[in-house]
Amino acid sequence: MLKRFKLNNQSFFEKLYHIYSEQLYILVLRYVVSEFDAEEVLQRGFVKVFENISKFRLENEKATLGWLRRIMVNEALQFLREQKRLSLQDAIEDEGLLLIQLPEAEEGLAYEACLKLVRNLPDGYRTVFNLFVIEGYSHKEISVLLGISESASRSQLTRARNLLKQQLKSTNYEAELVG
Repeated sequence: MLKRFKLNNQSFFEKLYHIYSEQLYILVLRYVVSEFDAEEVLQRGFVKVFENISKFRLENEKATLGWLRRIMVNEALQFLREQKRLSLQDAIEDEGLLLIQLPEAEEGLAYEACLKLVRNLPDGYRTVFNLFVIEGYSHKEISVLLGISESASRSQLTRARNLLKQQLKSTNYEAELVG
């Protein structure tokens, strides 16, 4: 369907925005907590998409979404850097801590409750957690994206997991369980 619209960049862009904007907004919200800021990042991302639309090779819908997601993640990271909210520190890696995993969440734990827990993390922890757990980046890729060492990426992830674990223990989510 999108191949037809690629012939006219404006129509193609509008169709991309219409199809993917809501999904990409949710993606951006995982990195940028404020809804106002998330809208700003989304708009910046779509400006980049519009500027580069002629260079994009449309292969399939999965490739299109991957391209858009990469742009939005990069824009969210750039926004956090500009706001000086992305503070990642090199930390000594503690191999024992890396083995700690989040406890299995209740099956009925609402998506909103999980999102709320992740959004409560400090910016650096949340960013590494999203890149590694949700987006599937390796620690090596994260280190390049964020300009930190691989061990710092691992450390940030471990700290994020530990904070999430604490939040799960200290917060009563029974009211938000489905069923």
